[in-house]
Amino acid sequence: MNRIIGGEPVVKHAVSLCSIADPTEAEQHSVIFVDSEKFLPLVLGSKAGLIIAGIKFKVELHDSKANLIFVENAYRAILILINYWQTAENADFVSQIHPTAIIGAGVTLPKHVMLGAYVIIGDNVTIGDYTIIDAGCSIGNNTVLGQNCHFYPNVSIYEDTTIGNNVIIHSGSVIGADGFGFLLFEGIQQKIPQIGQVIIQDNVEIGANSSIDKGTIGATVIGEGTKIDNLVQIGHNCIIGKHCIFCAQVGLAGSTTVGDYVYFGGQVGVAGHLTIGDGVMIGAQSGVVSGIEAGKKYFGSPARDAMLTKKIMAVENSLPEMYKFFQKLKKEQERE
Repeated sequence: MNRIIGGEPVVKHAVSLCSIADPTEAEQHSVIFVDSEKFLPLVLGSKAGLIIAGIKFKVELHDSKANLIFVENAYRAILILINYWQTAENADFVSQIHPTAIIGAGVTLPKHVMLGAYVIIGDNVTIGDYTIIDAGCSIGNNTVLGQNCHFYPNVSIYEDTTIGNNVIIHSGSVIGADGFGFLLFEGIQQKIPQIGQVIIQDNVEIGANSSIDKGTIGATVIGEGTKIDNLVQIGHNCIIGKHCIFCAQVGLAGSTTVGDYVYFGGQVGVAGHLTIGDGVMIGAQSGVVSGIEAGKKYFGSPARDAMLTKKIMAVENSLPEMYKFFQKLKKEQERE
């Protein structure tokens, strides 16, 4: 095991390991980890066969009956172990195409692929090796799907979409729907044709029931390694950088440009045609109405520098007393 994750092993007995578990549910064949002191009591009372722990817990775990591996970062070690086991499982990948799947003309299927029940693959679609498309998914014409992707049930991918390798899209998400574009003409909202596409780069994950709109003209782009939570809306022609984090219910209006390593807290709303610089962090429920320079931390609605917003909020708590004092002072001045 330490060959996989490194660290300093302390072997107390032989055991076969086959799962990673919560300390309260672990059995003798389970692996658990601890990276925080508050979880030590649970770990010490666990039946796990192996504990992966931070080096700082050597003394506390000295008398544990479980096998131990001490590492610099226990959480990182458990992620490495999970990835290792998942890769091993892929070695036994068995191709399956459900008989109810509908496959269009000119489709390129790899040697290793899984298509679930009632999957619909449009014309001229290319699918990479080891990609899994679960039941009820719809893949539009002229779409390119990379290797080792997983599309969970009922994902809809519109035509002309390009998706890279190792992309995960969870159930109910819609990729490439029309952008929200209308022109008021002679009293009627006229629909602006949406003829662009969506490009999703490698190692992106998109949560359940999220929507990424195609470009009106050109592409909406999701950068490499970006992670998008459930119920997120990305508008048309947005350009998202690498390794960004979008928490649940974030909404970006059209033509927003976001740099690399940007963090959006839950329910952040961003107006259209803005630029958010690299490394920006935006607190939950913020309303962004102007561009933000790289490295800034913003919070509030409207979003301001986070420290300024905190000062304003602190003052707001005193407003009733301040108002009462003001009214009293005003009456005294009127009597003079």
